[in-house]
Amino acid sequence: MRLLKLSKIVAVIIFVLFSFAALNAEELKDKISLGYDFYTDSGDTKVYSPNIGIYKKITGNFLIGGKLRVDAITSATMSNGGRKNTVDAVTSATRSHGTFDEMRYAPNIFAEYKDDENALTLGGYYSTENDYIGRSLYADYTRLLNEQNTALGLAVSYAFDKWRPSFSRVLSTYDRNETDIDASVTQLFSPTFSGQLVYSFIEKDGYLASPYYYLTTKTFSVFERYPERRTGHALAFKLIKALDPLTSLHFKYRLYTDTWDINAHTFEVELYREIAKPVTFGVRYRFYTQGAADFMKPISQYKRNDQYIGVDYRYSAFNSNTFGLALIFKPKTTETAFIDLNKMKIKCSADYYVTSKNDYIRYWYDMDRMKALLTSLTIDYEF
Repeated sequence: MRLLKLSKIVAVIIFVLFSFAALNAEELKDKISLGYDFYTDSGDTKVYSPNIGIYKKITGNFLIGGKLRVDAITSATMSNGGRKNTVDAVTSATRSHGTFDEMRYAPNIFAEYKDDENALTLGGYYSTENDYIGRSLYADYTRLLNEQNTALGLAVSYAFDKWRPSFSRVLSTYDRNETDIDASVTQLFSPTFSGQLVYSFIEKDGYLASPYYYLTTKTFSVFERYPERRTGHALAFKLIKALDPLTSLHFKYRLYTDTWDINAHTFEVELYREIAKPVTFGVRYRFYTQGAADFMKPISQYKRNDQYIGVDYRYSAFNSNTFGLALIFKPKTTETAFIDLNKMKIKCSADYYVTSKNDYIRYWYDMDRMKALLTSLTIDYEF
């Protein structure tokens, strides 16, 4: 099963403090990164995710790297159809007690080029698990202008994935493809104030439902059925203000709309404070609200011959709140240190997520709200 990718979740948890001196990123460096993420939710899903990244500079302007992530997953959706305390009469799937329901292995290789005005990243991603293969190619280009006070960015990725359901089932197609294009403008207005505007185009096609979600009534049982194409557009802006030499405030708003008639708004605010010379502390709040896809109906109103049937709450109308904490620690070397601690950075975070009350959550999970906790730890060391 393709769960919500942890990499996407982690990406909105912790932001390294923006450099107000210039928009140009740090020079390329040899580095190793070790991380561990843990996710758990009230729907009986747990994901344990160790990961490692290695970055090697070939020349002053060129770097190659690789990352490997392993996700060990337990999920009611795979073990019993997702229905808590319910035997799955649709899939007949069962959990192997004492083992993980799923192991996902996700290697990622890439190359980076960077000079005083240009930055280019090219890479490829591959993941494999029992019932899903994920493959992606991506490119990211940034051009610095106006004495490095302006940055134009373009990021493109294409994923060509394939379903392999863990039980015998014929799908309308086993392909799932996704194209993502992000175009951005970042501007440094003053040494203490910057802004960014991002337009995103997202197109998905193939089997976009989950093979595991289904609807059961007194008279019939049927798997979800979704349209096989979805096109979305998003516009986001982010503002960052240094309140004083030790404190920065981040604000972000994102508007999203798509051809399934889902309209969503995201508001996010973050505050970072250097509480001691090597320690930066951050707090974060995110509010998300969306309308329902045009084919979603109340559970009791579906009919067997409806063209589309959905029970996944993520395509219904709902709100969510996310509360987060982050800590960035840069150790200092002592005379007896075995390694140069000045080259190390430790980042840790925790986020708590809770939705509004939702009938689809109540139907599928036998609870009013979905709640989740994600923790993350990353240790970077530069050589």
